[in-house]
Amino acid sequence: MNEEKINSFGVFTIITSLTSSALYGIFTSYMLNKARNASVISILIGTILVLIIAKIILNFFYKYPSLTYTEKIKKIHKHYKIIAIISVLCSTLGYILFTYRLTSFMSTQYLVNTPRILISILILFITFYIASNGIETTIRVSTITFYISMFIFLFDLFSLVNQIKIDNILPLLNTSYSNIFISSITFAFYFTIPITNIYSFKLNQIVDKNKFKKYYYLSIILSLLIAIISIFTTIGISGIKINELFDYPIYTLLKRIKLFSFLDSLENVSIMLWILFIINTSNMSLLFIFNTIKETFNLNKKKSNIINILIIIFSFIISNFVLFNNNYSETYNYIWIPFSILFIIFILIIYSQIKDRLNK
Repeated sequence: MNEEKINSFGVFTIITSLTSSALYGIFTSYMLNKARNASVISILIGTILVLIIAKIILNFFYKYPSLTYTEKIKKIHKHYKIIAIISVLCSTLGYILFTYRLTSFMSTQYLVNTPRILISILILFITFYIASNGIETTIRVSTITFYISMFIFLFDLFSLVNQIKIDNILPLLNTSYSNIFISSITFAFYFTIPITNIYSFKLNQIVDKNKFKKYYYLSIILSLLIAIISIFTTIGISGIKINELFDYPIYTLLKRIKLFSFLDSLENVSIMLWILFIINTSNMSLLFIFNTIKETFNLNKKKSNIINILIIIFSFIISNFVLFNNNYSETYNYIWIPFSILFIIFILIIYSQIKDRLNK
């Protein structure tokens, strides 16, 4: 069977989605309430940690370029199956929480007359179908939606930039230093941990892997710019006190966009940016889950497909019958679990690499 091949630009588009997926519908609300007017400063401080974590992720991706994630773990740690299972559980919980948040948004703000369960089924089916078709299809979808997303972002920016008022941004420091610091760390985690989904494929599958490192850091720079511009614009137009009243402050801000005198409600088009980011991130999460399970337990295609379907059913049950609230703080509290465990796994990987070097 021929191994699927992808290119660096395609991976660039998917990393942009991975790093931006939490911004619009989850993290913005938290940051504006925590760091307030200093949110942009918080992002700038968090950028230091972003670059450190991103470097760790990249180094591990380059280690054993012809091996899968499970095979790499097996090389550096004797309890590789335990680490792989924990990774799968964390990614599954992350997948559930991201799709849950998107379902909640669409059912309360976007498709208010459509039953929530139907929206959930649609999102789970789309992500399952794309992920089941492999990395080539996932990257192809990401590349197409990248152009759409960037057009939407630039359209929104140019439509709103003239409404920014400097008075709404001042004073810059209207919260404690501890809140700014905590917000910076949280931002760095939300921004970088989803990048680990690139472990769903090998470095050697990238046909122009000599260009990958450049595109990797370009995607991070682009996502940081999107985050800074989005937060700055949101505070600059509405002010922090108004933004604190809404669970989706950016979506509320987008309602200000009008085209000519007869086109309104354009926020429903503009918010597609976040929807596409979440879909792409969910696709990659599922692909990582599917591939890791198959490789760890050496499953044949039939058994692998059964497990994949069971994961989707489990995700549907948790999303619709266990998680009930619809606010950023609830999702934020849950999503710290997989992110924290994945961070611990990173520490174990780094420790194993250091130990391996010392023993040589």
